[in-house]
Amino acid sequence: MAADAPKCADMRITVFGPTGGTGQQLVSRSLTAGYDVTAFTRNPSAIAPRPGLTILAGETSDADAVGRAVAGRDAVLCALGGRPWRRRERVCSSAIRTIAPSMAKHGVLRIVAISTFGAGNTRPQVGWLARRLLFGLVLRSEVADKEAMESELSATDLEWIVVRVGLLTDGPGRGTWRAADDGSVRGMGRIARADVAAFMLDQLKGDAWVRRMPVVMY
Repeated sequence: MAADAPKCADMRITVFGPTGGTGQQLVSRSLTAGYDVTAFTRNPSAIAPRPGLTILAGETSDADAVGRAVAGRDAVLCALGGRPWRRRERVCSSAIRTIAPSMAKHGVLRIVAISTFGAGNTRPQVGWLARRLLFGLVLRSEVADKEAMESELSATDLEWIVVRVGLLTDGPGRGTWRAADDGSVRGMGRIARADVAAFMLDQLKGDAWVRRMPVVMY
């Protein structure tokens, strides 16, 4: 991040998608780290109030609401995701088309967004069965949405980091994982949401993965 960026303990972040499994982990871990957290959601009743947490209700299609959510923040974490059974849903890509311009307008550079292993140039690395059945049929719409989101972010001047994750699991994290964007992490492995959140929060501290799309899994 920039040389004059605040110390991590003073970080002011906004989380989009705070009610999902990974989003909840991001909010909880951010608050534990002492960050000032804004959770942007269309369902504020699903989030319990906590010290250090501001809950903003709104739709990601509302540029004014998104602008209020990112103004004055140091970074954005995006844990939005679609639902496989809603074929035409484009949650992530449509949201980024509002979030990215709002960030640029308010001078917020860093965004860490969750995507999926199997998107883009990682599709050949997931294995034949997963490529044909999981990504070709079951998750086809969701993956297309993630790929569109990745394309939208790649076209910006933001300090974007796209985290392509394996199959997400619940339960405690291990505190260790593999992260690579050179094709060395192959096969449809797993990763706990807790560790995905830990990796995403780590990206607020350095520039190693800026404008890159690491695959993260065990």
